[in-house]
Amino acid sequence: MSPRPRGLATRGTVADLIWQRADQAPDAVAVIDGTGATVTYRELTRRADTVAGELAAAGVAVDEVVGLCWPRSVDGLVQLLGVWRAGGAVLYLDPDWPVKRLQHMTATCAVRHVLTAVPGLDLPASVDAADLKHVPIGGPLCYVVFTSGSTGTPKGVLIEHPGVVAMATALADQFDVTPGTRVLQFAAWSWDAAMCEILMTLTAGATLVLAPAGARAGADLARVLRAQQVEVVTLTPSVLAAIPADDLPDLRTVVAVGEPVHPRLVERWAAPQRRMFNGYGPTEATVAVTVGELHPGHDVHIGTPLPGVIVRVVDEHGRPRPVGAAGEVLVGGLGVARGYAGSPAATAARFSTDEAGRRWYQTGDLAAWRPDDTLAFLGRTDDQIKLRGHRLALGEVEHILTAHPATHAAAVVAVANRLTAFVVADPDHTAGQSEAELAGVLRGHAAALLPPFAMPDIRVVPELPLTVGGKTDRGMLRGLAAADTEPGDGSLPAGGSLPIVLEVVAAVLDRPVQPATDVIDAGGHSLLVAQLCVALSEALGVEVPYITVAVGRTPAGIAAAIDDPSPARAAGSAA
Repeated sequence: MSPRPRGLATRGTVADLIWQRADQAPDAVAVIDGTGATVTYRELTRRADTVAGELAAAGVAVDEVVGLCWPRSVDGLVQLLGVWRAGGAVLYLDPDWPVKRLQHMTATCAVRHVLTAVPGLDLPASVDAADLKHVPIGGPLCYVVFTSGSTGTPKGVLIEHPGVVAMATALADQFDVTPGTRVLQFAAWSWDAAMCEILMTLTAGATLVLAPAGARAGADLARVLRAQQVEVVTLTPSVLAAIPADDLPDLRTVVAVGEPVHPRLVERWAAPQRRMFNGYGPTEATVAVTVGELHPGHDVHIGTPLPGVIVRVVDEHGRPRPVGAAGEVLVGGLGVARGYAGSPAATAARFSTDEAGRRWYQTGDLAAWRPDDTLAFLGRTDDQIKLRGHRLALGEVEHILTAHPATHAAAVVAVANRLTAFVVADPDHTAGQSEAELAGVLRGHAAALLPPFAMPDIRVVPELPLTVGGKTDRGMLRGLAAADTEPGDGSLPAGGSLPIVLEVVAAVLDRPVQPATDVIDAGGHSLLVAQLCVALSEALGVEVPYITVAVGRTPAGIAAAIDDPSPARAAGSAA
């Protein structure tokens, strides 16, 4: 049965909604911690009021960014709510991240106050919070979350309360989260998916179940779901794939986010008494843009826009694309961020305002409208990937490695959810060092700047292989990286992918094909290309982007692009 919409909330702050729930049902359970202990709405908000009072006494004002460096816990949640209650905006500082990265984040956001449970954390306070000069677009600032940047500098996305409130209430409606519903909180707080879990739960008066510290995907997480009678989860497909789907009698809603969903995952998780959804949304559009329900035996899609969200699919000139035709996703509406903290140039490059005064975010994602008004996700237009739910630009990792004087050149590839960096040493700065010693030095350098999920394996090589055109041969590098992985974990087949591509294309087109058969001329269209991407990804164990099939066109061309997936090659072919 579809949930009954309760109307789109856009006014007030998330704190306003949570404190209203506390007034309505003060003794309701707000949080269950990792040990199974419960905290009521009365206790949670009372403790958060104390924190808010201390922040107000320290002069924290509306729109001021407050740092929060706390492990996932009830105490951390109290601090989080206290910042919002005081009118401030939250910048989460992951205790596991390098101090240099945290210092960059606090400096960028002009942070004067940091709430921390980490002793000895050295994060210099900003002298003047007015350094952050960003004009409100729709309301006060709610939080800042940093995303990867190809120049090596992470960017802080400024998210306002109206969009967050709209997102939280819309998702609660969609997933039927009501008072008493038990919702798992599993996402790392450094990832904005945690905001979905926390806020769609507490603004609805439901119960947030904090995953225990160190909880991992698999049987351990399944035991948590059973023991705490969790009803709603939001997890990446990688995590869902590792959890046994059976013997979870209370679980009624599964939401997949952050990575492409394969049809076999839908077959495992969608059941008569359990609904499965696919969610899509960039950080710059307040986490969630579209949501769609998935059913076994049907094509995977990312659904329709949430209330208050506008989605356009356009060509390179900004013109709308017809149904079935691929284009870039533009997002407008309540959730569009103010921009990037301290970076007007980066903001101007991605955010725009049309003649009607509506703001748009240019996502860099490719999609196509389907005949049923849902969207098919088709990949990226750049070198960004999703790694364990986090968006990462491979260029950021390369930039950080090449910034070290011991590095002459570097190239980073992703295979089977692992990053491998191939590094060429600068002989003027590495005299007398062994390859192992240099790799250790570079690991230390990268660890001081990159979050743990973005840390690559480092391999020192005499030189980077080149294609005939003189560009880095990333296909060969992926093959070298895949050779270090176990069979079936995402490595490319020995001898190239053409035999498998021929088999998959013939199966999807339902006709014999040759290496030179043009997929489009043979009856392919944008949605069929999307089906080919999914089928090829499953067969090869590596993600095959939409552009690989659309530009390659023939099995031989597609296979060549898969074996050499460098953006430069794709761009050259497209021209």
